[in-house]
Amino acid sequence: MWQIKTKNLTYIYDKKDPNHYDALSNIDIEINKGDFVCIVGKTGSGKSTLVQTFNSLILPSTGYTQVETFYITSDKKLKKELLKNESKEVIEDNKHVANLRKKVGMVFQFPEYQLFSETILKDVMFGPKNFGMRDEEAKEVAIKSLKEVGIPESYFERSPFELSGGEKRRVAIAGIIASSPDILVLDEPTAGLDPNGKKEIMALVKKIHETGKTVIIVTHDMDLVLNFANTVIVLSDAKLVEVTTPKELFNSDNLNKYSLEIPTIYKFINLLKNKGFAGNLNEINDIDTLIDRICEAQNV
Repeated sequence: MWQIKTKNLTYIYDKKDPNHYDALSNIDIEINKGDFVCIVGKTGSGKSTLVQTFNSLILPSTGYTQVETFYITSDKKLKKELLKNESKEVIEDNKHVANLRKKVGMVFQFPEYQLFSETILKDVMFGPKNFGMRDEEAKEVAIKSLKEVGIPESYFERSPFELSGGEKRRVAIAGIIASSPDILVLDEPTAGLDPNGKKEIMALVKKIHETGKTVIIVTHDMDLVLNFANTVIVLSDAKLVEVTTPKELFNSDNLNKYSLEIPTIYKFINLLKNKGFAGNLNEINDIDTLIDRICEAQNV
């Protein structure tokens, strides 16, 4: 069952400028509840713009985004039409964007944009308090969230701006999960991190997904896509070009067409093929399978 969908979604930057351009053009997608989705495409394809419509940070120029029964559009006439058969409760809910943002938590590519309080603990308490929790309850939830993302208690009274890039990202994620959203959206969560930092962040995201949350990631990291996603949405030049699986995407000839990197394991497979390796290298998506195939070919 879908949890997010878009219909004829178009977003135009600088609409009044005669040289304006479409950041998104007639996008129709559905994202199912509990999915782990990666949105990929070359720089400027519209990935970040798309996910910002999911919690109304950006309003579509035409068309709409729907998150369960919440409708996001800049067209008041269209929104009235979409809501005309909904219940009074849904109509009232749609008047308050805070209700949507409690449902859809977003972590930006640069976590420092989300950190602003004088201490880490106060920063993570902000969301729950903003959604109506009392101070003591918000503090309890914030401490639990910080511990879940691996921030030690000795850090709680430190300034968030003293942290490393990976630690800032953890605190930003804690600030979102403290509000217990149903949907977690992360824009380039591993950008700028070393291999160990990437591994730790993605282990955390996987753990969150395993609780039943829907996870949506914007990324250029095809290793991340291969290892974690079950659905891949591919954008190119503001248009939707494919909704697929990692297996189908990386075993097709479309990577160059979409300007996407080849995952590391596929680079190694191609190297083996070019060196004349005689074993079966088809349908390999993980290192364990690759090792097994090499051992089979060598009769190990």
